[in-house]
Amino acid sequence: MASDDERFEELVAGIVAPLVLGGKLHLARPFGQAGTKLGEGRHIVDADLRSRIDVARVRRARLLAPVDTLPELDEHEWALAAALNDVLQVTNHELGGLFTKGRYMRLLRSVFELCGHVPPPRDVGAALARHATFARVMELNRADTSVRWWTGSASFRGVPPPKRLLMWQGLRRVHVETQRVPLHEMCDGLPSTVAEGYQAVLAVWLSRSPLTDLGSITRAAPAFAWSPATIALIAVPAGRMLAFRVLARQRAEHVSAALEKARAGLDGGLGAHRAVVEEFSREVVSAFEAMHAKPEKRAGSGTSSSPRT
Repeated sequence: MASDDERFEELVAGIVAPLVLGGKLHLARPFGQAGTKLGEGRHIVDADLRSRIDVARVRRARLLAPVDTLPELDEHEWALAAALNDVLQVTNHELGGLFTKGRYMRLLRSVFELCGHVPPPRDVGAALARHATFARVMELNRADTSVRWWTGSASFRGVPPPKRLLMWQGLRRVHVETQRVPLHEMCDGLPSTVAEGYQAVLAVWLSRSPLTDLGSITRAAPAFAWSPATIALIAVPAGRMLAFRVLARQRAEHVSAALEKARAGLDGGLGAHRAVVEEFSREVVSAFEAMHAKPEKRAGSGTSSSPRT
């Protein structure tokens, strides 16, 4: 059995480094509750890799705030990275067979529990640091390949087809088609209960990084919904400014529609924060209108310009 240090290195090399720096993720076997403690007292051993990750995270953060440094990933960010690995493992169509489909639901419950151990960011700076690490999550996709030949066909999810199937393409009439599957569709084809659970756990995971949650507000699924962490972020001026800056990078009409849908869905204990949410939504809409109105005003005074979207 792999030691905790070896498991930590798997998480660094397979999930965190490619997520921050770009590249192909390599999933490890699920971490489960061990992910809550995996990052405690540990640091990336490779000094060069640690430096490149630090630089990339600062560059991402500087898109939103004028920062020169960020703290190293803390135990909560490592736990979120472990949870992300486990979320992606839910999309593994080979995880469960005819008699082992319960593995999916057990893994989903495990991810819910793991996310439950991750508290909201303690302040705006911590929220920015988390986003610098996980900002590209909703850009993840999987390459699925289908191969057809004169006597049959085969599909491969996330792995390349074996070379033997690609031999003698002309003679065997081999046709290869590759499709990029976005993160929110990776559970398509699995039982409906698994697909629904996957969307729910992905939403919970996103809520643990509120700037990342808001930064992907126009995503197709899971639909954005206000959480204690995102509400806490917009409740303070510095957090509200960062929230607007991540929203300003998206299409105004899509952001407005998502905010309205999320506002209408406020209920339960979060209903008490309706005034804060509605005020923020109005400010965002007004800011978008002002951004689009400025070029028109200049054009009226003799300057040729077109609105930026």
